[in-house]
Amino acid sequence: MAPPFAFLQGWPLRGLVFAILATIAGLVMLFRLGPLDDVLRTRVPGGILAFEFAWTGEAAEAILSAWRGLEPVAILQTRWDFLFLLTYPVALSVACVMLSDAPANPVAMIGVFVAWAVLAAVPLDAMENLAMLWMLEHGAREGLAKLATGCAGVKFTVLLAAVGYLLLAGAVTLWQRLST
Repeated sequence: MAPPFAFLQGWPLRGLVFAILATIAGLVMLFRLGPLDDVLRTRVPGGILAFEFAWTGEAAEAILSAWRGLEPVAILQTRWDFLFLLTYPVALSVACVMLSDAPANPVAMIGVFVAWAVLAAVPLDAMENLAMLWMLEHGAREGLAKLATGCAGVKFTVLLAAVGYLLLAGAVTLWQRLST
C-alpha cells in the first residue's frame, strides 16, 4: 500500500512541509483556539471538549445553558477549528510517512496504515464541528450530541494511534539506528 503524500518520500524538503503544517496548527491552537476555550472553561470545566463528549441531548443542553451569553465565543472557537482540522491531521500523516520511510524502521507498514487512518480526522472533526454549530445555534439534540461524541471518539482514537506510532516506532527506529 502506498502511503498518502508518497510524492514526499525521498524529497529532502519534506520536513519543511511538516514543519510548516505543524507551525500553522500550533499557532491556530495557541492564539485562537486556546484563548477562546479558556473563556468557555470559566463556565464548563472541560470547555469545548466537554461539549464534544456530551453524548446526550440533556448533557449538551446543560453545557449550552452554562454558556448562555457565550454562544458567539463557542461558535467562533468551533469555526476556527475548521482551519485547525486542515493542518494537524495532515501534519501527523506527513510525520508518519516520514517515519515509515526511515531505513531502520521495523514497522514501516504500520506507519503507512496510520498515515492513512489519521486523515480520517478531517471529516470526523468537520462533522463534529457541524453538529456542535447546529446545537449552538438551534439548541441541543440527542442525535447531534451522539454524532459529535462518536466523531470525537473515533477522531481522538486515530490521533492517539498516530502519536503512539510516532513515539514508539520513532524510539525503536532510533534505537535500531544507534545500535548498528
